[in-house]
Amino acid sequence: MLGARDTRRVAWKRCHAHRHYVGYITVGDTSVRLAGLEVGTGIDAALTIPYEAIRAIRVGSDPIEEVVGERSVVLDLTDDDPILVRPVATGRLDLQAFARRLEAGAAA
Repeated sequence: MLGARDTRRVAWKRCHAHRHYVGYITVGDTSVRLAGLEVGTGIDAALTIPYEAIRAIRVGSDPIEEVVGERSVVLDLTDDDPILVRPVATGRLDLQAFARRLEAGAAA
C-alpha cells in the first residue's frame, strides 16, 4: 500500500461475526486495510476501508465489542456493521493511543 503510515499485527472481526481473523492493519493515506487469516477454517480475508466510510473510531465499552475476549477499538462504519480491531502485542496495551493513531490517519 503506497503511503502506509503504520502497520501492526491485529486480531479483527465484524461486530456480529463469531470468528475473528489474525493478521495486520495498515493505516494509509486514504484508507485502512485489514488482512488476516481465520485460523479455524484457513480462510484469508482482506478489507480496504476508505476513511470516508468510517463514521467514528472509538474504544469499545460493550462486551459485544470484544475480540478474543478483550476490549477492542471500534471502527463505526457509515453504512455497515462496525469492525472491531485489537492489536496483538505483549505487555501493556493502550487502546486509547491505538484509536488516536487510527483517527490521525483518517484526519490527514
